[in-house]
Amino acid sequence: MDRLKYIEQKLLEWNNSIELSNKDLYSTNYEAIENLIMKELFSVYHSLLFWHFANINSALRNLHYWADPSRDFIHIIDEYENVCRALINTEYEFSITEYYSVVIEKCKLFLDSSGGSPIPEEFEKIVLKEYEAIFSLKNTVRVNDVMKAYELKMIGDGSYANVYKYKDEFYNKTFALKKAKVDLEDKEIIRFKEEFNEMNKLNSPYVLEVYKFNVDDLEYTMEYADITMDKYILSNNDKVKFSQRISFVRQVFKGLDYIHSQGLLHRDISTTNILLKIYHDVEVIKISDFGLVKRKNSNLTSLSTEFKGSLNDPKLAMYGNFKDYKIEHETFALTRLIYFIMTGRKKIKLKPNSTLNEFINKGISDKISERYSSIVEIREAFEQSIVGKWIP
Repeated sequence: MDRLKYIEQKLLEWNNSIELSNKDLYSTNYEAIENLIMKELFSVYHSLLFWHFANINSALRNLHYWADPSRDFIHIIDEYENVCRALINTEYEFSITEYYSVVIEKCKLFLDSSGGSPIPEEFEKIVLKEYEAIFSLKNTVRVNDVMKAYELKMIGDGSYANVYKYKDEFYNKTFALKKAKVDLEDKEIIRFKEEFNEMNKLNSPYVLEVYKFNVDDLEYTMEYADITMDKYILSNNDKVKFSQRISFVRQVFKGLDYIHSQGLLHRDISTTNILLKIYHDVEVIKISDFGLVKRKNSNLTSLSTEFKGSLNDPKLAMYGNFKDYKIEHETFALTRLIYFIMTGRKKIKLKPNSTLNEFINKGISDKISERYSSIVEIREAFEQSIVGKWIP
């Protein structure tokens, strides 16, 4: 038996025999159902059941449900259960929420096809959830989509957005929320949205994951990381092992290499934009804050906030030519980040005979043509510099 044809036939019977004025009202509850036939079936059943539930609530004062609607409701329940049985073990198998399943069973106990139905005194008024889905396909997961307020704790702020964290009770998991500041200029709002869009396209364990953008409140939910590289190194500099520092640098290489492969330049590499997610057995870096990211042919550049807290080449700000930012500027900032990770110092101060002198000097050379021109090149130079163990 063609199950969809069977359902279509049942829908045709309902539409021809009963006035379903509220069907469309409930269809919005099932927007997530891709199959249009099942979506209509759920809307029809929702309408039919709630019509009778509402009338039974009205009849509670007299504890009597009239004869004609009683017979009609018995017929609806019979047809509903027949359809349920026909779809068992198929891709269209569905269920109703437990609350309404219990309500239907209680109604079946008192419904009578002749003379009306006496409603028991203990029968409680039925709660009508008009704007929630009460049916779901068996091959889907039911997620609590009711908007719920969670307490936000600020964990960071930037030039155009604040970052908060909150504990989601449904997932029992901590998430981060990046919320645009009020009174942003149109160009800043565009950049905020573009940051989310670009991050949402990326898929790497070394790039912070973003989940959902809220257009109304100008905010988006994202993966929560435990600490910034800045705070981690400064708080644990005496404890961080040499091998651990090397692991961090190599992870940064992998993350930036992936970002560059997607046609992007980060343009705001800093000790606070590299985050750490701490697991029981490993720490994983997460590259974040793509507010200044540049894709080819993009002209969105604002010089007023570009350099705050970053490791960028100061000459870019001095000469106001940030629009000319290229890979050699990215490796300049990356070199300074590597120096910080390996030494715990932000201000570069090289010592005589240090094994890192050549590596650092090339990366921050005043002559752009002498700098590293790719992640591959700077990674190879770094690996060479640690062969005999990096001496800071």
